[in-house]
Amino acid sequence: MSRIQAEKQQNTLNLIGELDAHSLNDLWSIQNTLLNGVTDINVTQVTRVDSSGLATLVYFCNQYNIKLTGISPQLQTLIELYDLQTVINQ
Repeated sequence: MSRIQAEKQQNTLNLIGELDAHSLNDLWSIQNTLLNGVTDINVTQVTRVDSSGLATLVYFCNQYNIKLTGISPQLQTLIELYDLQTVINQ
């Protein structure tokens, strides 16, 4: 069972669970289908993000021109530590 779930609602992709090195393959392998027509990724229900998860979010935001919403204080701190505020569309 995957540690991350993705639910698409109209133009928003809701991620639920842990976004880390162990769960990324599920998202990575279906990204073209999953992100088709998506304008926002809601990370409100993401409970854990490691550096590889953050790198994936950065890639998705830039490659597909997607905006992150529902950023937790912990994720915001990680974004700031890596100085990615201008890279991630918020």
